[in-house]
Amino acid sequence: MSLRYGVVGCGRVFQRYHLPVVTEDPDHRLVAVCDTDPDSARGLLGAAAEGVLITSSLAEFLAVGRPDAVAVCTPNDAHAAPVSAALAAGARVLCEKPLAADPDEARRLAESPGADQRLAVNLPYRFHELLPAFRAALPAGPLEISLTFTTAGQRLWRPVTDWYGDAARAGGGALVDLGAHALDLLVTLFGAARPLACRVDAPGVEERVVAELEFAAGPARARIDRRSRVLGLTVEASAGNGGSAVLDLRRGEVRGPAGTVTAEDRRPELAAIRGFLDATAGRPTGRTTGPAQALEVQELIAGLYALAVVDREPAL
Repeated sequence: MSLRYGVVGCGRVFQRYHLPVVTEDPDHRLVAVCDTDPDSARGLLGAAAEGVLITSSLAEFLAVGRPDAVAVCTPNDAHAAPVSAALAAGARVLCEKPLAADPDEARRLAESPGADQRLAVNLPYRFHELLPAFRAALPAGPLEISLTFTTAGQRLWRPVTDWYGDAARAGGGALVDLGAHALDLLVTLFGAARPLACRVDAPGVEERVVAELEFAAGPARARIDRRSRVLGLTVEASAGNGGSAVLDLRRGEVRGPAGTVTAEDRRPELAAIRGFLDATAGRPTGRTTGPAQALEVQELIAGLYALAVVDREPAL
């Protein structure tokens, strides 16, 4: 089938992640764009704007554009209205994480009519091809788990995403931003978690976080830093007998006792977008992260924020 695709919010996330996925598949067609600045959206699309409805009206976007699939790429505090409207119009919806800046609003979205069948959240790392290899390499016995996620994203993104610095609009700082991916990866690997402690380098909008959690497999420490100058995402699990396994997503490899396994997909951050579009098109490769799964991660983040203490230089 030819998939009619629409997007609400033409910011950096749409430009960098969604647009390339849609334009690479001839069976996907961008039919409508809704943005508060239609002229800017038209300029961003360039030649791809031909034949596309570009509007600031959400009602027109849905009624005239008639998209089958809708990506919601607005700031975190502006997810609820387009998600609810698109679900009510019968579309399938991919919402950027988190579901909403406010956890109560996120719960309402997760429970809204049609959400369990037609709402997905962009959390791609749970689909990474190396997760089975990492599980197979895990040593036996209780584990000590360590995750480190560093990025220079704040230096690169802040000029075009000033809302990241507003706690009310973003819902927090590094923990709700990078932490959503980090914690979703840990929950996918090790199951449900209990928050134990949290240190942040600033109240409201933190750049560095150290979170302590408890999994059935053992304790975990998640270190998150979006002030870093390097990009990295690694999970290491060690046992008391000295055995260990490392999942290194930047390098695209698992290192364990049996050697190194290397990934083929060099753009794993696109997995959830591709999976959502495939699911909407009825392809067997379709896969999505549902609202209940995303809400579990957001509740975990809320639990850590409730425990947070300010440490201007949390040891990473």
